[in-house]
Amino acid sequence: MVLDIWKEVVLAATLAFTAHAQTPVVNAGGVVNAASYAIGGVAPGSIVSIFGSNLANQAAFASTIPLPNTLGNVVSVTFNNIPAPLHSVSSNQINAQVPWEVLADGSASGAVNVVVTTDAGSSPPQSVQVAAERPGIFTTSASGGGQAIATDNADGAIAAPTGAINLLSTHPIQTGGYLIIWCTGLGPVDSDVPDGANTGGAIVNTLDKPTVLIGGVPAALVYSVLSPQYAGEYQVAIQVPQGTPTGNAVPLQIQMNGVTTLGNVTIAVAGDAGAFQTLSKTCTLTSPGCTQINIANDTTSTTGAFGGYADASIRQDPLTGTLWMAYSWPHTIASNMPGVAGTQVLDTHLAYSRDGGQSWTYQGALYTSQPVVNPVTGKTDYTAHDVVNLLPQVVNGVTWWYGIHAVYDVPQSSGGGSSLEPYTKRWEIAMTPGGALTGPMGLSSASPQYLGQIINKYPQFWPVATNLSSLDAEVSNCAGFFEPALTLSNNSLYLFLDCTPAGSDPSNRFYAVFKTTDPQDNVANWTWTYVPQGSKKFADQSDATSVGGYLSPGATHITQMDIAPSKNPGILLAIMTAAYDDSSGTVSLGCVAAEMTSIDPPKFAYNSQGQVQLDAVLTSPDSENSGPGSCTYSPYSATGMILAHRQSTKAPQNGGFFTFLMQSMLFP
Repeated sequence: MVLDIWKEVVLAATLAFTAHAQTPVVNAGGVVNAASYAIGGVAPGSIVSIFGSNLANQAAFASTIPLPNTLGNVVSVTFNNIPAPLHSVSSNQINAQVPWEVLADGSASGAVNVVVTTDAGSSPPQSVQVAAERPGIFTTSASGGGQAIATDNADGAIAAPTGAINLLSTHPIQTGGYLIIWCTGLGPVDSDVPDGANTGGAIVNTLDKPTVLIGGVPAALVYSVLSPQYAGEYQVAIQVPQGTPTGNAVPLQIQMNGVTTLGNVTIAVAGDAGAFQTLSKTCTLTSPGCTQINIANDTTSTTGAFGGYADASIRQDPLTGTLWMAYSWPHTIASNMPGVAGTQVLDTHLAYSRDGGQSWTYQGALYTSQPVVNPVTGKTDYTAHDVVNLLPQVVNGVTWWYGIHAVYDVPQSSGGGSSLEPYTKRWEIAMTPGGALTGPMGLSSASPQYLGQIINKYPQFWPVATNLSSLDAEVSNCAGFFEPALTLSNNSLYLFLDCTPAGSDPSNRFYAVFKTTDPQDNVANWTWTYVPQGSKKFADQSDATSVGGYLSPGATHITQMDIAPSKNPGILLAIMTAAYDDSSGTVSLGCVAAEMTSIDPPKFAYNSQGQVQLDAVLTSPDSENSGPGSCTYSPYSATGMILAHRQSTKAPQNGGFFTFLMQSMLFP
C-alpha cells in the first residue's frame, strides 16, 4: 500500500521528465523521515526520503525483496560509506532504507554523511543526524501530513471518511476497534534483519514500545513489529479506547523516548464498535463455496478402511510465492494372507500450487511407512508418519524450511489406529534449504533431531535428544504431546504441543510451548527450553469453553493447532479445533481462528467479556467419525481455511472413513 502511493507521487512529480547526465546534489537538510518528512534526524533501519537534484535520470522502483543497492542509473546511496537499500529513485527524490549498523558500535546517535552516486558522478557529502528512534506515520498523500495510512484490522479499510479515497476501501475506525498503523523509524528490534530485507514471515518486535495517542487519548498497545512484507516499515497495532474524540480528522501521534510525531496526521473515528464481528461458515459436502481440493497425480488409497488426504499444513515460500502443502496420506499395507487384517499407516505427502491455491499438483512423498523389527516384541512393525507442520524462513536470500511430525510404530496386521506402540512415538524435527521447484522436499532426507516425552520407556531403542517432559515442572505431568505447530519470533523457533496429562484430565490439559534460540542448519546442536506460563495456561480448559461457545457446547480442550498470519498484516492467528472426549475417543466440534497477542509467553487476545477473540469460525456438521479433522490456513491461498472433512460413506471399505481436504473460502 505505501509503495503504491509512493509510485503515484513520484511518477506525478517526474511527469516523464528525464534528467540530463549531471552530477547529483543532495539538498541541505534533504534527508528526512520518508513518512513524516520531519527534519532533525533519522533512525537506523528506517525508510528515508532524500531530496535534491539530478539524483537519477528517470523514475525506477525496486521489484524484489531484499531491496537492491543499485537501481536505474543510481550506482549507490551510502551512509558513512555503507550502501543503503533502495526502494525508489527519481530525479528529485530517492527513497531508501538507512542501514541498520550505520552508527558505530555502542553509539546512541551521531552525524553521518550521505552520498548519492550515479553514472554521472557522486554528490558532495551531506550530513544528517542519526538517532535510535525517529517515528513517522505514513500518509495517503505521501506528504508527511493529512490522512494516515492506518487500517481497520477487521477488514483492512483505511480509517478515513467513507468513500474519501478513490479506489481504496475506507471507513472510520470505531472506538473499541483494532487499528494497524503503518510507520517507520521505530528503532532497534529484537532479531537481526539484514539491510533491505523483510522479516521472512517471522515476528520481530521493537525493543522499545511506542505510546499511541488518538486525539490526545492514549490507546492500548497490542504489538509493535517490523512489517513481514516490506523493508524498513513497521506496524503498530492498537485498540481505540473508549472516550476517544470522534470526527473525520482526529490527530494520530506516536511517542517514543521523548519524540512525538506532529499532530498533522489524522484518522476518522466513529462511535462504539459494539461486538467484534467474527467470520463464520458452515462447510459441508453440499455447501456453496466449500469444495474438495483435488491434488493432481496423487491417487488416494482404495483399499483398507481409511483413505483420502488429512491433517494438512499449508505455507507460502516468501521468495517464489509458491504454496506448499504437506498432508497425511492414510492407506493400508496388505497382509497378503487370507483372513488377516492389513496394517493401517500414514505417509506424509507434499503438493504445490503456483497459481495461488487455485490448483494443486503432487510433488512427492516426504515420509513413507517402512517395515521395522520391534526390538521389544521381536515382531515386525510398520512406521507411521503423522501430523506434519511446516514453516519457512528466508536466510541470506534462501528459503529454509522447518518441518516436524510424529513418527511411531504400528504392529503388523493390527489394523492400526489405537494399536500403535505408544512407547515408540517421537517427534522428528528437521530443516532444509528449499529450491524454487522443490520447496521443503529436502526434509525427506535431512538429518533430524528427535524429541520425546514420558512414554518413551526404551530410549536405548528409540533415542531422543530431549525429553520435553523433563524441561520444567509445568510439563512434568504431560504424559504425551500431540498436534504440533511451529512459528518464529525473536530469532527463536517455537514449538507448540498439546499437553495431555497423565489420566487425561481435561482440566489440566493445555498447549505447552518450547523454544530453541538461533536455530541453524545443524539440527543436532539445537537446545530446547520450556516457555513458562504461570498459573494461567495457554489454550487451557477455560479457553476451550470460551471457544466452544461459538461452535457447540461441551468443549473441554483445544487441539490440532496451527500458527498462521492473518490476512491483516501483523496479526498472528492460532488455527485450532475445540473438542471433547467420549468413549469413542476425541470428538471435534469445528475449527476457529483466534488472535494471539504474544508468543513468549503465549497469549490469546480476549474481548471485553473475557472470551477468546475469534476472527473466524468454521463448522462441518456432516463430518462423521468424531467430527471434522484439523484445519490449516495461509492468507496467500485462494482456498481460505482448509478443513479435513470425514465421511464414512466414501471409505474404501465398511467400518472406516475417507478424509477430504475442503477449501472453505473463509479468510480471517
